Amino acid sequence: MAKRKKSQAGNLVVYVIVISVLVGVALAGYYKIMKRQQVSESDQTPKTEAEKLIAKDLEAGYPDTPAEVMKLWGRYNQCIYNSGLTDEQYGLLLKQLRMMYSSDLLSQNKEEDQSIKLKAEIDEFQGNKSKIVSYSTDTGKSVQYKTLNNRECAYLKLSYFISQKNGYSQVYEDFILVKEDGAWKILGFKMDNESGETSVPDNKG
Repeated sequence: MAKRKKSQAGNLVVYVIVISVLVGVALAGYYKIMKRQQVSESDQTPKTEAEKLIAKDLEAGYPDTPAEVMKLWGRYNQCIYNSGLTDEQYGLLLKQLRMMYSSDLLSQNKEEDQSIKLKAEIDEFQGNKSKIVSYSTDTGKSVQYKTLNNRECAYLKLSYFISQKNGYSQVYEDFILVKEDGAWKILGFKMDNESGETSVPDNKG
């Protein structure tokens, strides 16, 4: 009887050890899988400004107001003109930028022609050691709304503060936005007379 109890106790110990080993292996495997998943998610999370802007879903999250469109426009331009982009990043950012164009402006600017001209402007801008430090836009009552050819339009100004070799300059651009399918799109823009002499972020093709 004593031997049987001893045998049962021994079997129970072996059983507990086996279960503990199996649980340990299972937990180790689980943590390994979770760690691999976390690393994978971390690798896919946009880190740089270019990656964040490329990842933006402008169809699902397009800015609601003319001022918000201009803020996003300034952000894209600051990234494009300041950053050392790969060809792929440059192409993807340009496509994002063009999503803010009205149908009229898109028809006047073929993507390939615009890409070539914009690339040349960026090279010249960076070659002059210029950098977009900040940007700002008209907001609230400073935005003017008018009807042009039975289309709702908004008029506002965007300014860039630019550092250069010999100091700083302020560049102003006047924009006209038109409402297309409920979204404010850029109909046209030009440099304001108040602007100083500098390389101007200009995406017109």
